[in-house]
Amino acid sequence: MYVSPGVVVGFHGCDRAVFDSVIKNGSSISNSENDYDWLGHGVYFWEGSYERALNWAKQSKAVKKPAVIGAFIKLGNCIDLLDSVHLEKVKSTYEIYKIECDKLGVELPENRIVVNDISFIRELDCQVIQRLQQFNNELIIQDLNLPDMAGQNKRKVQKHPEFIDSVRGMFPEGDELYKGAGFRDKNHIQLCIVNPNCIIGFFDPIHNNNWYKSL
Repeated sequence: MYVSPGVVVGFHGCDRAVFDSVIKNGSSISNSENDYDWLGHGVYFWEGSYERALNWAKQSKAVKKPAVIGAFIKLGNCIDLLDSVHLEKVKSTYEIYKIECDKLGVELPENRIVVNDISFIRELDCQVIQRLQQFNNELIIQDLNLPDMAGQNKRKVQKHPEFIDSVRGMFPEGDELYKGAGFRDKNHIQLCIVNPNCIIGFFDPIHNNNWYKSL
């Protein structure tokens, strides 16, 4: 994956209690491990969009006092869903995963709840991304000639250069900007950080000074 300048800025919508814990007390943001997380399990950020992170926090029933944490992030070894090579890997993973479910007699997960042709509960996508990372780890195990994923061996896998650090995806969402438009009013790029070392640092986003133009 080609990334310029190599560091991206992400924004994480959360409750003020989480903000205080991370920004004031130096804690980390907990992983999201729901079975419907679009990009698999990890720490989620809105790439370059403070307002989308804030709006998410305002709309979340779990958030009492909306806040936003900013982060400087190196994507590292990233599954980039804006890259055709990585999209092909995801497609191939789905085909293998489907065969596995059929052989095991397990029902294939589905993406559910559709609004304006956009799926919000993405159980299928989550499992495909998780399975892709499992495939990746299995190749690392073979490369290192490790017998299993337990204890010290798991740590060796996570330190391997080919370990997946992050997942990046663009999602069309919301209403048409205007009649017949190909643009939607909530389009965004989302990041899922698997490797916590991708996060260089957190910051408290500064609000614009209304006396001057925005950069």
